[in-house]
Amino acid sequence: MKSLVILALLATPVGAKPDANEGRRGPEDRGPIERRLFSNETEASTFLWNDWNKFVENYHSNYIADDDAKTAWVEGAPGSGAGQWVRVVVTPLEQTTQVRLKIRNGYQKSSTLFKANARAKDVTVRLLPSKTEAKITLTDAEGWQEVTVTQASGPLREVELHVGSVYEGSKYPDLCISDVQVFATSKVKDNPAFEKSKRADLKAWRAARIAAAKALTGKKVELPTYPAYAITKTEFEGTYADSLAAVIALAGADQPFAKEWKDALATAKAVAGDLDALPRAQLAPTNKQKLVAVDGMQITTLGNIGGDDRYNDESSLRLPMLGTVAALFSDQLRVLDVKDSLKVSEFEALTKKCKETVWVSRATAKEGTGPAAVRALVVGRCGMLEGREGSYMGHALQILVYDTNNRLVLLAGPGHVDGYRWTVENGKAMITGGRALLDQGTILEATKRSDVATAK
Repeated sequence: MKSLVILALLATPVGAKPDANEGRRGPEDRGPIERRLFSNETEASTFLWNDWNKFVENYHSNYIADDDAKTAWVEGAPGSGAGQWVRVVVTPLEQTTQVRLKIRNGYQKSSTLFKANARAKDVTVRLLPSKTEAKITLTDAEGWQEVTVTQASGPLREVELHVGSVYEGSKYPDLCISDVQVFATSKVKDNPAFEKSKRADLKAWRAARIAAAKALTGKKVELPTYPAYAITKTEFEGTYADSLAAVIALAGADQPFAKEWKDALATAKAVAGDLDALPRAQLAPTNKQKLVAVDGMQITTLGNIGGDDRYNDESSLRLPMLGTVAALFSDQLRVLDVKDSLKVSEFEALTKKCKETVWVSRATAKEGTGPAAVRALVVGRCGMLEGREGSYMGHALQILVYDTNNRLVLLAGPGHVDGYRWTVENGKAMITGGRALLDQGTILEATKRSDVATAK
C-alpha cells in the first residue's frame, strides 16, 4: 500500500482551530484533530542487557518514549543493528488518517556517544493494524527529525520502525534511537488528561527500575524475584473474556496451562463460579515489604487492568495489585474475617465511596488440625480513570490462588491468567518464571534472565 511520506525538521504541527460548536457536534461531524499519543508499553526485537544493566536502568525499548535524550533504546543483537525493530504501542485510536513521528536518532546523551554508537539510516515505518508502510532515510544528525505517514481512515494501535541499514558507530556496533514521539490525526474526541496518564505510567515504570537497582544492588531488601525475566510470546485465537470465569475457562483450554496449573485452575474456577458466596475479609500482613517492579514482572494497578480499553502488557507477567511481598505468601497476610456483608456484585456496582475490598476462600480443615488454610483471595479495586471520552469509574477484580506451601501460584484478573513457577534458593523461595494467557490472543513464557538475551 503506497503512503505519502514527508521528512522534515521541526515542521509546524497540524491541528484544527477551536470551534464554538465542537462540544455539540457528533463524532461524524467533528473535524480532524492532531494529538500527541503517549505510550507506556513498547516492544523490540532485542535490547542490550548484561551485568551492568541487569536492572534495566537504560537501553530497554521503553526509553524511546520517555522524551529524555540521556536514555535510549539500544539493541542487543550481534552486529550493527541492521534488521532490528522497535514497536510503540498506543491505546487504540479510531478514524486515524495521519501519523507524524518525531525521532531523535542515535544516542543523544552527548555528541561523543552519538558518534560512538550506530544510528538508524534506512527505516521502514509500519502502522498497525492497517499495515500501511513507508520507507524513509533518516539523516545522520543530532536533534529531532520528522516523518509523516498517511493511511485510510481507520484504527491505530501500534507504530513499528524496522531498521534496514545504519550509520556505523566509531566505537560501538550497537544501534541506538533516543526518542520517538507519536502524533496522530483523527476525528475522535481528544482527552489530554488520558494521554498524560499514560506518560505518568511510563515515568513510574522508569522510577521502579532505578529503585530496583538501588534496593537490590545494596541488598537492602530481600525479594522473591530476580532482577529480570526474559519473555517469549506466542499467539493463539483469543476470545474477549468479559468475566473472571470466562478468562479462567480460556486458560483451562490451553493444554500446557491446564496440565501444569491443574489444581490452581480448579480452585480459581470454583471461586469465580460463585463470587457472591465469599465472605469479606481484612488483611493484616506480617511482612510490610513492598514489591519492586523488575523487568518482565509488572505490579498491576487499577489503571493497567481496570479500564474500558484494557490491553494487558505483553512484555511481562503480572503481580498482584496488592503490591507487597506478603501478597505472594498467604501465611504472611493474616487474613481475618469481618462482618461486612458487601458482596462482589455489589462492589462492582459502586459508583462512589469506593475502597480496596477483599474476600476469602478457605480450604476445609481436618478435625483437630487447626484453622482452615487460605486457598484463595479475591481483591477488588475501583476508582476514577481517564478514558478517551473523559473520566469514569473503573473496577478490577483479581483472584489469588495459593498452593499448600502458602505460595501464590496463580493470578486471574480482567483478560489475564498468570501462573508462577517457584524454586528454593539458599533457603528462600524465588519465582523462576511462569506462563500467562491473555484474552487478546497472546501466551507468554517467562524465565529467569541469566545472560544477554533478546527481548521477545
